[in-house]
Amino acid sequence: WDNEIFTDNVDNEISKSGEGKKNSNIDWLENSAKYNTSWLTQFLILTHRAMKNSRSALFTPLNIIKSVILGVMVGLLWFQMPYTEKTVNDRSAYYFFTMTYWVFDSMFSALMAFPFERAIIFKERASGSYRLSAYFMAKTCSEAPTRLILPFLYMVVSFWLGNISRSFTVFMGSTACSLLSVLSGESIGLLIGTSVMDMDRAIVVATVYSLSTMVVGGFFISNIPAFATWVKYLSPFKYAFDASRQLVFDRNIPCDGSGGLETLCRNGVEFVTPEQVRTFLKVDGTVAFNAGMLTVLCLVPRCFAYYALKRHKGGERDS
Repeated sequence: WDNEIFTDNVDNEISKSGEGKKNSNIDWLENSAKYNTSWLTQFLILTHRAMKNSRSALFTPLNIIKSVILGVMVGLLWFQMPYTEKTVNDRSAYYFFTMTYWVFDSMFSALMAFPFERAIIFKERASGSYRLSAYFMAKTCSEAPTRLILPFLYMVVSFWLGNISRSFTVFMGSTACSLLSVLSGESIGLLIGTSVMDMDRAIVVATVYSLSTMVVGGFFISNIPAFATWVKYLSPFKYAFDASRQLVFDRNIPCDGSGGLETLCRNGVEFVTPEQVRTFLKVDGTVAFNAGMLTVLCLVPRCFAYYALKRHKGGERDS
């Protein structure tokens, strides 16, 4: 009987305070009671679960063998290149192929991460199992180390087998650029996958974006029309490619009469400076600038991907 009186008094107070305050109090009570664990606990548990899934899906013996064999094949095709005029374009081609393959691989792998788990995400979120931010951070953080191991193995094998450079510093810098491009491709794939939940449409969007930005990456076309120059600033291929070429051409290149640098190696010139080669190849920006832009492409699309996933989640629960 006392409980009934207390309940009536509470209802009366809520009615007096207005409908808006009532809704605010109800929302606060629901949110406070929705999660039984802290954000950190949810993040750690979800990270552990996601790492198990990523190891079984990404870090498999088959993928390891694929990366090593691909590294061996590429290393043999570019086998022990001499550092001369003749191999300038070959070195550029090595970097462009490397960045292109691994960006494509990470982008299309990440593209499928959320659409395939959509039903599970919405079901667990509707039941109040965890916060969306905890799930998203756990998903992205747990897959990153696993995704970076494979291109690292490829670089270790192909770089030294092809004699891209004898400098360990150049190797570390080139590997870092490659790994940054992988994370950039993954971020873009996550953004497309969370924005376009339909798999067929997501693949179309990813294909158009990746091929468009690859073409303007600096290897296929140098003279881009003025109305399309903005596309290259969205290209992870370009930033990784330019940063790597800034690193690898770090000393004078001997002229050998092959014609690879015909406009530079003439009139008895014996060698070409790194600055001349970079100008000849139209390399843009410094290493720091290109690495910084790759970092931006790693972080910004992930933020948009989170809000896109949050929007989809809200729409799914309302329906």
